[in-house]
Amino acid sequence: MKNLSITAILIASTLFACKPKTNPVDEVKSVRFKFTELGRETQFRITCDKFDYYFPEGKVKNFTQKASVDSVMLLLTDMKRTDDGFQPDVRGKIYLTHPNNTVDTLCVGVKVLTYKSATYETPQALLALIQK
Repeated sequence: MKNLSITAILIASTLFACKPKTNPVDEVKSVRFKFTELGRETQFRITCDKFDYYFPEGKVKNFTQKASVDSVMLLLTDMKRTDDGFQPDVRGKIYLTHPNNTVDTLCVGVKVLTYKSATYETPQALLALIQK
């Protein structure tokens, strides 16, 4: 009986020790969308670094409440990576501000977006949230 309770304690402590801890760098304290009309057509592809030049008067939405930030981050964690060589025709940017005030930028196009040098399919639910 004593060996059984010692075994149970060891298993419980092992499970607790192996529980993944959240990395504070991965946490996000606020989300800011800057965008123009997503269906807006131009004569050429707008790159991420030129978005602010061509659309200086973009619309802005800020999310600072934890529930709102978490819902945006849930959409971003379910993104599908694409290696088709596409680059977005940028119609918006998403700024993720972390607790240490570092900012990650996503460049959003209607079909694909870039984040940390990778290209992903743009989640349609994300586009709906931006335009809402």
